[in-house]
Formats: sequence, structure tokens, C-alpha cells
Amino acid sequence: MILKHNVLFLFLIFSTLTVAQNDIGSWLIYKNKLKLNSKTSIDTQYQHRSFTLDFEEDQALITAGMSHALLENLTVSAGYRKIGALSENGMYQKIAFSTQLHKVKLINSFFLEERWIGDNFQLRYRFGLTAKIPLSTKTALSLTEEVFLQNSGTSFNQNRVTAQVSHKLSDALQLNSGIMHWQFPNLKRWVFLLSLSHTISI
Repeated sequence: MILKHNVLFLFLIFSTLTVAQNDIGSWLIYKNKLKLNSKTSIDTQYQHRSFTLDFEEDQALITAGMSHALLENLTVSAGYRKIGALSENGMYQKIAFSTQLHKVKLINSFFLEERWIGDNFQLRYRFGLTAKIPLSTKTALSLTEEVFLQNSGTSFNQNRVTAQVSHKLSDALQLNSGIMHWQFPNLKRWVFLLSLSHTISI
């Protein structure tokens, strides 16, 4: 089953290369969840973002925060984020609501981000919808669309459409790989995604 998913992912990579060879980047992501109890966790994340496959234009995104499950299907989060290359830092708040539709899990999320980019302050609003479809007991396909709006300039900031395959390596580790179409008002890009999620219970 894993081999089939890897073959499909490689096919997507080569198909995208032929269509958008000059507008392809990659994100390498490490996520760590330190579970304090069954409802509360400390969440950290590191993203290494490359906007071309030759790694000439790189950014590092770091986030740190806390999440708490108010209900079985309702989670709130808050924390700090920083992108050094853009002189950007700020706070974020998130609420996520999930529901089950037969075998498909639907997750609605809303982010509020307070961003300081240099001396400029900006509010950004992120609305996301994810459909998680199980392929086996350890593997799932996730389809996500997320719209970003802001309170300055043009209200539309960006749009991300993502397809990812996740595989549970163990109780603590999960590997995700996929592709994202990333659209700005005057720019479109393809991004390859590879992430490792690590959960630690204390």
C-alpha cells in the first residue's frame, strides 16, 4: 500500500514539473506535539520553505503555542510565529471544529494572525476546510483548501489547495507527503510538501 502511494506521489511530482518547471518549491516541515494531558499540548513547528528547487530563495518559519480540546471535536490554540527572512513575527489564535461524514472526517478551521512585518502591522484571517479520507488503518488522504484574507491592501492575500498522504509510522511518528497549489493575487506556485509529526506524552 505504501509503495502505491509513493508511486502516485512521484507521478504527481513529474507531472507538475512538466507544467510549471520554473515555479516549483518545497517545504520541509517538522511538527512536535508535547501532550501535557489528554486535552492540552504544547505545539512547536519548524518549516524550511524553498521557493525554487535550487534552494536559492529560502525562508524559515518557526511557531510555538498551546492547544486545548474544549470538546471532543472542538480545539482552540494560540501561540507565536516568526519568519526571519521577512522580518515578520506575531501572534496567532486558532479554532478547529471536526465532524464525521461516514468514513470522511471534515475539519473546519479559522486562524486569526496579528502580524508585524518590519514596522507594519497587519491582521490576517485564514479559513480552512480539510477532508481526511482513510485508505487503511495507518494511511489517509487529506484534501485541504485554505483562503487567506487581510485587512490592508487587497483583501485577498493567498489561497492554498493541498493534497497529502499521511502514514502512521508508530504511535509517536507520522509522515506526510504531498503537493500544494499556492496562489497569490499576481503569482501562482506549486510546492512539494514533506513533513514529520512527532507526538510525545508526558
